[in-house]
Amino acid sequence: MANYVVLARFDKETDKRFIDLQKQMVDSGYSISEWPPHITIAAYENINENLICGWTSEFVSKQKEKIEVALYSMSVLPPGGEHHDTAVLCLDPAHSKTFVDFYYSFHEKHEKYCTGIGWYNSIVHNNPIIHATIGIVPVKEMQKAMEIIVTSGVFRKTEITALEVYTYPMELIQRFELRTEGE
Repeated sequence: MANYVVLARFDKETDKRFIDLQKQMVDSGYSISEWPPHITIAAYENINENLICGWTSEFVSKQKEKIEVALYSMSVLPPGGEHHDTAVLCLDPAHSKTFVDFYYSFHEKHEKYCTGIGWYNSIVHNNPIIHATIGIVPVKEMQKAMEIIVTSGVFRKTEITALEVYTYPMELIQRFELRTEGE
């Protein structure tokens, strides 16, 4: 039993824009996520790899289309715990019914494993913070970092094209492509 995360991956153009933005952030001295561009769907502790990969495969096979997501806003996960002088900047997907239903329906199974690392993604705890992490920024430099993001061209409509299962820490286990009927 190990820890795993399930990530929703974007189309190629959004990936490129997100990676370009992360490079700008690094060039400006900020820390970024080492994970590929994504929205975290779920994070699990002490779950069997076959169980989570099996569920992800089953879930994706029931999807009839890629999921459109609008990334038109950003948020701040405030300082907390030992990190009192930094905050996390994120892109936020619009909470369209299609996307929210997709997110919540993934959580139909195995929610008991969404503890610890998965607490912010869990629907059982009734507080999922659905976001795409951009980077970690000192609170005193928030405005400068936000200016980089606003001018980056990353705000756009995109599609979720796949779900990926990773170990935690990060190692890709398996990718599951979302397909539109007829593809």
